Amino acid sequence: MNKLICSICGMVIDDKNYFFNKEAFLRKNSSGNIMFCPFCGAPVRYLVEDENKIKTLGHNLDEWHLKIVSNAFKLEVFNGDFYKEASKLAEDSKIKDMFKALSKIEYMHASVHKKIGGFTSEPNLKKLDYSKYAGNGKLLEMACKREKHAVEYYEKYANRMEDNKIRDVFNVLAYVEKIHIQLTDKK
Repeated sequence: MNKLICSICGMVIDDKNYFFNKEAFLRKNSSGNIMFCPFCGAPVRYLVEDENKIKTLGHNLDEWHLKIVSNAFKLEVFNGDFYKEASKLAEDSKIKDMFKALSKIEYMHASVHKKIGGFTSEPNLKKLDYSKYAGNGKLLEMACKREKHAVEYYEKYANRMEDNKIRDVFNVLAYVEKIHIQLTDKK
């Protein structure tokens, strides 16, 4: 397979990693049919062979737009933390694996926002105790709520972003989070 670069997250996709995080997707990549970035979930149309089309490099944002990106950064770290803990609490190995993969993808989304905003450190978020949600049903319910909130956030602010590349990133991440809703809602 040809090496591809995700224009959303900047990761290189090749025959060594096209299958990463497969538990977090409804369909599966194969070496002959790459449908999405295995790191952030961006659809194939955002996978390029030209590094100059990467969407997350160098943005000058005013304070208002920077706050939107900062909040998106925090949202994704918060959701990544949730999935990391949920993977430890889930009772079923398939759900554990799905939560682990979702955690990695949410952290990648956070990394995208970190690059866009030029942030130099991770947000300092309060660590929550998710043990009260133990059990697959409660964890999936919480996961679905988080994904719906993320979609609402991205859809609310995508068209308010003046930078077309950032607008694309928000729209793509909303699309990916909608897939996560389907995953967490169908179990």
